[in-house]
Amino acid sequence: MSSALANYERARAVLTGTVVLLSVSAGVAGFVTVFVVASTFAFAVIQRTRELALLRLVGATPRQVRRMILAEALLLGTVACVVGCLLSLAGAPALAATLVAGDIAPSWFQVAVSPVPLLLSCLMGLGVATLGVSAASRRAATVRPTETLRESAMDTPLSRGLRSPRTLFGLGFLAIAIMGMAVITVAMPGISGVPVVYLWVLLMPIAAAALLAPALIPPVIRLLTWPWARGGSAVGLLVRENALTMVRRTAATAIPILLTVGLSITLLGALETIGQARSAETAAQLRADHVLVPDGSTGIRPEALERARSVAGAQIAALTPVTVSAADEFGTVEELSGYATAPAMLAATTDLPVVAGSLKNLGQDAIVVTEDWERRVGQRVEVTPAGGKPVRLKVAAVLRSGIGGADFYLDASHAGRSTPEVAYVKTSPGGAGPLREKTAGQGVQVLTRAEWVAVSRNSDQGTSVIGMMVTLGISVVYSCISIVNTMVMAASGRRRDLVMLRLAGATSRQAVLSLLAESVLVVAVGTVLAVAASSLNFAGLLSALTQLEPAASLAIPWAPVGALTATSALLAVAATTLTARATLKTSAIGRAVAAE
Repeated sequence: MSSALANYERARAVLTGTVVLLSVSAGVAGFVTVFVVASTFAFAVIQRTRELALLRLVGATPRQVRRMILAEALLLGTVACVVGCLLSLAGAPALAATLVAGDIAPSWFQVAVSPVPLLLSCLMGLGVATLGVSAASRRAATVRPTETLRESAMDTPLSRGLRSPRTLFGLGFLAIAIMGMAVITVAMPGISGVPVVYLWVLLMPIAAAALLAPALIPPVIRLLTWPWARGGSAVGLLVRENALTMVRRTAATAIPILLTVGLSITLLGALETIGQARSAETAAQLRADHVLVPDGSTGIRPEALERARSVAGAQIAALTPVTVSAADEFGTVEELSGYATAPAMLAATTDLPVVAGSLKNLGQDAIVVTEDWERRVGQRVEVTPAGGKPVRLKVAAVLRSGIGGADFYLDASHAGRSTPEVAYVKTSPGGAGPLREKTAGQGVQVLTRAEWVAVSRNSDQGTSVIGMMVTLGISVVYSCISIVNTMVMAASGRRRDLVMLRLAGATSRQAVLSLLAESVLVVAVGTVLAVAASSLNFAGLLSALTQLEPAASLAIPWAPVGALTATSALLAVAATTLTARATLKTSAIGRAVAAE
């Protein structure tokens, strides 16, 4: 009965984590979608300036123009929602199988097809589309009829752009990000160790960079193209001035790059940095020389512990997992995870960060808690073990809140029928050999302290990496599609420029190279903005983590980050090159000249 109850509690906890992960993934995907839709429609409005001006010239009011843009967005959004729902019928079971295979979801987790979630998804998709296109529709409504008389396309003056609502929102997001990081660092550093919660703080600088892109891009372009300006390269100067003249177009094509690179650096880097900090914390708090872990998933058998204790000079703290429910000062009930163990052995094999009380005071009627409990030494707390009755225990010691670890420690008498999942072993000099001999064939492995730190990190990171890849993967795939889409739109919209270059004497190769250089510049601009936003994220994350673990340091998995960045650049270059070559065909040039 106790085993079945334990399995039920474990499955319920895993299912809760699955629901949280999928909710976060949907939130991040919605976040990315808003900016992608906004940048795409903003770019479409730029390309359709003369068309919109003609509508204004024949009598269309700004309100009618705005309604037309919104109606187009809703029509396209409806078609996309229907296609997305059809794709989800095949994609959702595949995603569920991935979560089960990665031990993120229970083994019995399956996807049930129901019309209600599909309908809600469609409504949310239309809402996201409307939100994303709202700014573009307002800009379309401001197009003047006289725009039909202009021979060249230019952006609004930068001074007007700096006072736009978009810039104000960007500054607001930046202020929220900085204030949030400061508050977490000073008052709630523990939040930084929970990727699912801290994720929303990490998204704010990326959102700010996307919103402030039109204001930030000109100085970035001038910096990146400074060698071209000094060198006098004709193609380089042409690319530089084109990008500076049409800043909004450059911003619209750079934002998908910014999102792809920024999310990959920030999310993967944050996960790796938190994992490194947890490893440093584990190593600092472990005084034992070796750690016993079971070969299977059934825990450490009593026979193995008895044989380990027979080693001369061995001090062993067997940790049995325990789950309890406890109410905070506001009456909210939480489920907390900790361990039951022998107090004297716990003190001998660990170096837990005690801020008040002593581990030696832990007994049958006592409990050791972390600062997150907000309890004082000597105070009574009521906890309810899983499947048991409420008990009142006295706080024997308070531990400093950390990045990982247990929420509490109980006396071994509260372990019930559960078996230990790990045992810390401190041996006398030369005791490693006898320990391995005594426990041979008992279903346990003897790990050194360094091996245990590595194993525990890999175990924690395994499911976290899969969860983060699910969260990141959906958004990155969508951003990559947007990269191709915007680059094709940009290259197609430059038909007149390409034709004029050819008529001015440039070869097809030179014309294509000019667009190719501009797409490379766009990729570089998006990458620079992504690195700037990620740098702010890492500064805030490290300032909070070092409050919990002074040895925390920045760790970025450069291989996957570099792969995603290279993929973004390759997609942008390929889309631009293929579109430009198709545009420069003889028949295309003839049609373009006729149209002009």
